[in-house]
Amino acid sequence: MQSVVGKILLFFVIFAKCVRYIKEICYFCIMKLHVFNPEHDIALAYNRRHQTMPHAAQELRMNLGWIPALWAEDGDVVLVDDVPYSVKAARHSGLKTADVLFLAKDELKGFSFDEVLPWGWDLTIVTELEEAGVEKSCLPDEGALIDIRHLSNRRKTVNDLQVLRMGLEDYTCGESAYITTLESGRKVLEAWKNVVIKAPWSSSGRGIRYVNGAMNEVTKNWVHRTMKKQDGVMVEPYYNKVKDFGMEFYAEKDGTIRFEGFSLFVTQNGAYTGSLLASNDEKLEMLSRYLPKWLLEEMRDRIIKFAPRQFEGHFAGPFGVDMMIVTREDGNGFLLHPCVETNMRRTMGHVALTLTPPPLAPKRMMRIIHDVNYRLKINDLGNNFIQTL
Repeated sequence: MQSVVGKILLFFVIFAKCVRYIKEICYFCIMKLHVFNPEHDIALAYNRRHQTMPHAAQELRMNLGWIPALWAEDGDVVLVDDVPYSVKAARHSGLKTADVLFLAKDELKGFSFDEVLPWGWDLTIVTELEEAGVEKSCLPDEGALIDIRHLSNRRKTVNDLQVLRMGLEDYTCGESAYITTLESGRKVLEAWKNVVIKAPWSSSGRGIRYVNGAMNEVTKNWVHRTMKKQDGVMVEPYYNKVKDFGMEFYAEKDGTIRFEGFSLFVTQNGAYTGSLLASNDEKLEMLSRYLPKWLLEEMRDRIIKFAPRQFEGHFAGPFGVDMMIVTREDGNGFLLHPCVETNMRRTMGHVALTLTPPPLAPKRMMRIIHDVNYRLKINDLGNNFIQTL
């Protein structure tokens, strides 16, 4: 019995020494710390240092905390809630991952990082990392967080739509209004009748209400509470949507905007459920069944030219612009809605791009499913989905 206990103690002594040596070696290495914080959009809405997140958001983070290993580089660190679970989940995914080091929060002290790359920056994740021992020099300061939150506000789409649609009004659609009182909301409803009301900050599938004609008491109360918490709400006409898609970009620190690729995704009740894995040319070909290629390429180029005016000195990192294909009111053709919203963070579209299959390989579908846990599942795709696009 004593020998068994002795062996166990010896194991932990050796393990502790190994961890210390790893930290000493890593201190002199250039390393990046990646964090999957899918609760980011909720954190933006609350804007608090400490916030208890909904159970579903906590579970999603714990179950899929390993996924930065898909786009990280060998030698990087990925912060996870449960190291053994993450190692197992990454291995069982069957996907090619970088040779990363998974660490829990209480293991971060003593490591020096060249760069910290979360899913998205907000006050809550900065506080969490500070308290875990990450150097403040690697984290955005208060001013940078204010800028990111401002750029993430859906209110920004009012101006964005005007710029992106200028001269292309016959090929595009998209209006939005920012209202701060129920009376101004009533006037917008009278003009547009069938509308979508959105909180300025909210996560996918949340913070959205559909109204046809007039607001009922439940919706009025929700609008009133949202205005009180977030100063106002967005109101947009309800469009006859045919397809969701997006364009994914990366903003460099010097203000340069890099186009990463198209994202074709599916939603259920406004919440993301999956993305198509195919080459960029194949996605463009599918979209061109509804919209001319020149229009899509022009919109891509406009974002590349327009974004630096907003981002330079305020934001660097991945971002995505969600768009829609909309049926014309007369039923004769389709229109492009060029900015449903802009996500100032990494998106599932970016994740899908890291999993783009090689040329001539079958198209596949990346989904997030929930049985016992949340899982990233990749399926071969039949022609039925492709044909509907």
